[in-house]
Amino acid sequence: MNNLADLLLQKPLPDPWLQGLLFVSFTLHLLFVLFTLGTAILAFSYLLIGHWGGKPQALRLTARIAKAFMSHKSLAAVLGVAPLLLIQVAFTVPFFTAVNLFAPFWLALIVLLIVAFLAFDLLAHHIDSHRIISLILGITGLLTLLAVPGIFVLILMVSEHPADWVTIIDQGYRLNTSLSIHWLFRYLHILGAAVVFGAAFHYFFAAENKEDRKSLLRLLVAGLLLQIVLGILLYGSLPDRLEMIVNLPLLAGIGGAALFLWYLFTIGSKEETILSLQTTAPAMVFILVSMLLTRQLIQNRAYLPVSTALLQETRTHQHEVDAFARESLDQYQAKLDVVYDNGATIYAKSCSFCHGEAADGAGPEAKNLGVPPEKIAEIRTTAPYLHKILTEGVPGSSMPYFTFLDRSKLDSLAEYLNANHHLIAEPEPVPVAASAATLKQAELIYVQTCTPCHGADGRGTELSSHYLPPPPDFTAYRLTPQRTFEVISNGYRGTLMTSFDRLPETIRWGLVEVVAAKRDRQTRGER
Repeated sequence: MNNLADLLLQKPLPDPWLQGLLFVSFTLHLLFVLFTLGTAILAFSYLLIGHWGGKPQALRLTARIAKAFMSHKSLAAVLGVAPLLLIQVAFTVPFFTAVNLFAPFWLALIVLLIVAFLAFDLLAHHIDSHRIISLILGITGLLTLLAVPGIFVLILMVSEHPADWVTIIDQGYRLNTSLSIHWLFRYLHILGAAVVFGAAFHYFFAAENKEDRKSLLRLLVAGLLLQIVLGILLYGSLPDRLEMIVNLPLLAGIGGAALFLWYLFTIGSKEETILSLQTTAPAMVFILVSMLLTRQLIQNRAYLPVSTALLQETRTHQHEVDAFARESLDQYQAKLDVVYDNGATIYAKSCSFCHGEAADGAGPEAKNLGVPPEKIAEIRTTAPYLHKILTEGVPGSSMPYFTFLDRSKLDSLAEYLNANHHLIAEPEPVPVAASAATLKQAELIYVQTCTPCHGADGRGTELSSHYLPPPPDFTAYRLTPQRTFEVISNGYRGTLMTSFDRLPETIRWGLVEVVAAKRDRQTRGER
């Protein structure tokens, strides 16, 4: 968590532009989020009043309110794409850190939104159905929908507190008490705002009579009063005091809310006066923008130090890397300038780092391989079999295929290997002669133990052809007698060839002769 990153990401726009676009897009998104949440809360509230309070007028209002849910949620979802993308670009590290700290909740958003949207869509079409069914749909839709802003508030809040990331991890990915309280007040503040904006919207677009308007006006006033109380608690739960530049839009929003409340009380005291859309809409937008500007400044206060530290660390790392950049580029260019037109060059550039410069299997990368590279100097094979290995590789090992080399270059590599290591040559005779009885016993052991993998003729079996890596074809591929004895005794790490050091040494040398005989028959043309 302390080492932010070493990679400087290029941003498509300067930071002020990104922050401006983020503010505008988030404001539009949140406006319709509040409409959506408010619509859901109001629809469920009037549903209860209608079914259990015995007021049919409330059910009719519920139906009109619920019909607006689909359009609101669609606009909220579409308009949410822009701020989500912008915050990922503008504040990559804080946002994605918070998302990963609470990834299960973030992924749960998918299911919650699907269930909520389906439940409210069904409710809108079944308001007049059995009240138990409508109650189940309403409760399901409301609970799942209300969980969504809780998760978003959690992610944004955690992203704004980088100093607490390590503590959150140490506590089992849980918030401490102060952060939990701050999250609760912030979440409730969103729900209160949803009631205010939902009531204001449906006052103008769902209410059909004086009674509906009075009911929604009461909710609007109660919601604003609740927002003032929650706002005070939210302000008090902030871990740090705010600077004056942050307090200014907050004070403006509070003043706007107070004036709007005075206006609402004035309207409410007059029996026939109807709330004015021309007055209400600008007042609501002013309050929303003021509060969101305060939130944006608080976020910047948390995000900018992280971004500054990230940029500084990146520049430091870049300065350290630049010292080696020219040397690395020169080495890279030197590799590009290499012409792979002869066996010596091909081996040096493509083979030696595994097989070793002396072809002894001790290249610098050999120790990192699960299947050790073979000691080329101790291989005795045929030209066709060597060509097959070079063009097909050895499945299950680090030996790749070299099909990017044409036939002439492969032949040049084969000639180089043969000239230096006698790769394509007749195998040497076995230095330790086995008696007839020992040889017979070795042949019996081969049949009983080795045949399932290597086959009776040494060419492998149908089963072993699928091994990774598969055993070699003894009729075309053989190791020097000493290397064969070593493999029989110690096995071959990374393959199914196990150690047979429990066998007497004379039997192991007998097995070397048995294996050698497979190649000898091939040499004599016996199939």
